Amino acid sequence: MIARTYSLGRAEVLLLSRNKTLLFTALVVPIALVAALASAQDGDLDDESARGMVGLFTGMVLLFVVFYTVLSSSVARREEGVLQRLRTGEATDAEILTAMALPGVTVALVQIVLFGALGGAVLGMPVPSNPVVVLAGAVLGAAVLAMLGLLTAVISQTVESVQITSLPVLVACLAGAGVVVPLESMPDVLGRICAFTPLAPVLALVRDGWVGPLDWAGAAGRAAILVAWIVLGAVAIRMWFRWSPRD
Repeated sequence: MIARTYSLGRAEVLLLSRNKTLLFTALVVPIALVAALASAQDGDLDDESARGMVGLFTGMVLLFVVFYTVLSSSVARREEGVLQRLRTGEATDAEILTAMALPGVTVALVQIVLFGALGGAVLGMPVPSNPVVVLAGAVLGAAVLAMLGLLTAVISQTVESVQITSLPVLVACLAGAGVVVPLESMPDVLGRICAFTPLAPVLALVRDGWVGPLDWAGAAGRAAILVAWIVLGAVAIRMWFRWSPRD
């Protein structure tokens, strides 16, 4: 299973390297964001500003490198008939989909690690206080966003339509995670609802693990929310994911 997934994933990396638009989105957008943050930085960061930067960078990387890349790749492979042909071989459905998500997830995790390593020198960021929690949040978040990409592909007829079908997910994730408006500024009921949206527990885990303070009970609850999203996503993909080109 691992060998087949690795072989398929390596092929996906090659295809991604040939897609200049996706490559630009995956690599240049996060780097440009860091450059913009660095140019806007004035003096040392306080904890609140650091939490904001960590959340913004992590959210943008997961949305544009994982979600958008998986969505675009899955629609392209489906419409080209590649997914249909792969299912006739030895690889299982899970191996095919995992391999398709592998390049985006790997790039996103590497960028988050580099952000942690270089953030102090470039932005005056603090060193992650609990790297394990940060990494756990990023990995769980990457899995959730990859599944959202696969599910959004169900309603995307062509690669061109991805720019439209992805917008509601991007807006809902950014708004629900408090990137647009802080959750603390929302009415209590709305804030509690938003805390269960896919990106909100990810950013909360990463921020708390990076800057603190870390509440282990709260962190466990957020991880449980993400695991629930992964389980629901797996069930939904099994039921609704389209493998053959749309007519």
